[in-house]
Amino acid sequence: MTHATANPMPDPSTGQRSRDFQSGVRDRWIHIRPWVRRTIVAGVLCVMATLQITSMREEVQTVDEGVHLAAGVSYWKTRDFRLNEEHPPLIKLLAALPVVLSSPEVPINSPAWNEGNQWAFAREFLYHSGNDADHVLFLGRLVMVALSAGLGLMVYLWGRKLAGDAGGLFALGWFALDPNFLAHGRYVTTDVGVTLAYLATLYVLARLLERWSWQTLATFGVVFGLAQMTKYSAAFLLLIAIAATGATVWRRSGNFRTALKRAGVVAAVAVGGTVLAAFTCYFGQVKAGGSDPWVQALVAERERVTADARVADQPPAVQRIIKATDPATGLGRAVRSFLLDTPIPAFSYLKGFALVINHEYWGHLAYLNGMYSNFGWWWYFPFALLVKLPAATLTITVISIAALIRTRVVQGQRFSTAAHLVGWSALAYMLWSMSSSLNLGIRHIFPAYVVLFIVAGALYASTFARASRSFQVLMGTIGAAYILTSWLAYPTYTSYFSEFAGGTPRGSRYLVDSNVDWGQDLKRLRTYMAERNISHVCMSYFGQADLVYYGVDYRYLPTRTDPHEPMDVNCVVAISITSQLSRDGAYWWLNDYEPDARIGGSINVFDFRNGRAPAPAR
Repeated sequence: MTHATANPMPDPSTGQRSRDFQSGVRDRWIHIRPWVRRTIVAGVLCVMATLQITSMREEVQTVDEGVHLAAGVSYWKTRDFRLNEEHPPLIKLLAALPVVLSSPEVPINSPAWNEGNQWAFAREFLYHSGNDADHVLFLGRLVMVALSAGLGLMVYLWGRKLAGDAGGLFALGWFALDPNFLAHGRYVTTDVGVTLAYLATLYVLARLLERWSWQTLATFGVVFGLAQMTKYSAAFLLLIAIAATGATVWRRSGNFRTALKRAGVVAAVAVGGTVLAAFTCYFGQVKAGGSDPWVQALVAERERVTADARVADQPPAVQRIIKATDPATGLGRAVRSFLLDTPIPAFSYLKGFALVINHEYWGHLAYLNGMYSNFGWWWYFPFALLVKLPAATLTITVISIAALIRTRVVQGQRFSTAAHLVGWSALAYMLWSMSSSLNLGIRHIFPAYVVLFIVAGALYASTFARASRSFQVLMGTIGAAYILTSWLAYPTYTSYFSEFAGGTPRGSRYLVDSNVDWGQDLKRLRTYMAERNISHVCMSYFGQADLVYYGVDYRYLPTRTDPHEPMDVNCVVAISITSQLSRDGAYWWLNDYEPDARIGGSINVFDFRNGRAPAPAR
C-alpha cells in the first residue's frame, strides 16, 4: 500500500491577487543572482558575528551564564543533571562542547557539586579550579554566536518565503543590527536558542500545512522535539501546532472531522518527537524520584506541614497537592508510589517542568518604572518593547501594521498560510507571555519579537518594488537611522534603550536586571579605575563574576543605616544599577546624586573622596 504525499486540498489563501502581489515583489528583485544573494547573506552574518565577538571580549559573565556553562560541562563529564534542571539541556550541551574538548579542570569532588549548589559550582569551575575563565567563557559564547547566525539564516528564510529574495535580505539585515539580539545572542543562555528552534518549527509546520507529506511530518516531529530541549516555554508550540493545523485543514476542506484527525496526528508526532529528543539529550537517563534530593525535601516538608496541622494555612494549590499525596487514600498511595518508586525516563526533564511551574507559582521579584512586584504586571512585556525597541524598529512596525491592514482590508488581498502562521503565533506567544508572573527581561519574548524583522523585511521588499519615490526615500531614511542606531550602541548592547525612551542614560528609570545590568561590565570598571589611578572602590555588585579574579579591589559600601554624608563615605562608589534600585532601599541614598560616570551603562560611579559630593540628581 502506498500513501499519497500530495495535499488534495488547495489553499485558498494563495489566490491570484495574492500571487500578483508577491510576483510584483519578486519581479523587481529578479536580478539578484543566487551567488550574489548567498554572498550578501554570508556577509551580513559575518558582520553580526564580528560585532558580537569583538564586544563580548570586553565583558565578564552575566548572571546566568556561568551556571549554564558549568552545568553543560558537568552533563558531558558525568551524565548527571543535578545542576540547573530548570532549563532543558540542549543549548547548555552545545555551548559546553568546545569547553569540554579543551580539557578544563572540573571540580566534581567539591562540596558545591555534592550539595547540588549550581551557583557555587559555577564560581568554583570558572575562578578557583585553575581554568582561564575568559577563555572558557569565550569558547562557550562562540557557540552562541553560531546559533545567532543560525537564527539570522532562519529569519532570512522566513522573509524570503513571505516576500521573495528582497524580503529575506531586508529581514536579515534588520535582525543582524538589532542591539537586543546583538547583546543576548552572544550570551550562554537559552533565549536565542529557543527563538531559533521556535522559528524552525514553525517553518517546517508551514511546509507541512502547504503540502502534507509523511516525510515533512517526520521532520516536524524531530524539529519540534529538539525545540522542547531548548527551553520549557517552547511547550507553547504544541498549542500553536494543534490550532494551526486544525484551523488550516478545516478552512480548506470544511470537514471538522478531517481537521481534528490531522491536528491529532500532528500532536501525536510532536509528543513522540519530544520523547525521543528528551531520551537522547538526557543520555538515556532513567531515575526514580525517591533518589532525588529535591523530591526528598518536598516529601519531608509535606510531613512537617501535616504533622504540625498547618495544612489549612497553605495556599490552595499546596493543599491540593498534599491531599493528592495522602498515603491514607488509594489515590495518594498510587501517586506517591509513582513519584518515589517508579523509574522514569528523562526524569530531569519532567522535574524541570515542575521547577518552572513552582517558580511561576511563587513568582520572582521584578522592577518596572520604580515599582516592585513578585508576580509582575500584565503590561510588562508590551512596555519593555516600547522602551527597548530601537526608534527605527518601532516606526517601521507601525508602518508595517498599517500596510498590512491596507493590504487586507482595502485591497482585499489574502495572506498565505505561512504568513498567517508566523503572524498569529507571534501574537499568541506575546499574549501568553503577558500572563506570566516572571517579568525578567525582554529576552523572554524573543520568539515574538523576532517576527518584527520578518514583517519589516516584507514591507521593505514591497515598498521598494511598488511604492512612490517619496515613500521609498522615507523608508531609506528610516533604514539609515537604524544602521546609525546600531553603530552607536556598540559595544554596550545590553544596556541599550530606545531613543524614544531617552536612550541608555534613562533606561534604568524603566527596567533593570537583564534589560540593562546583568553584571557584564566588571572589566570596564577595572579599566576605568586603572586609567584614573583609583586603587579601590566601595562597591555593591549585581553579578556572579569574581571581583578579586578580575583585579577589582573593593571595600564595604555604606547602606541607608550607616552614616552616608560625603565626609563619612570618603571613597569612590561603584554600584550596579540593579543594586542601587533594589527593593530594600539599602542604597537609595545614592539616588540624591548624579553619577560622575556610568560604566558600560550598568555601573554608576560616584566620587565621594575627601568630602567631595557629586552633583545633585536632576
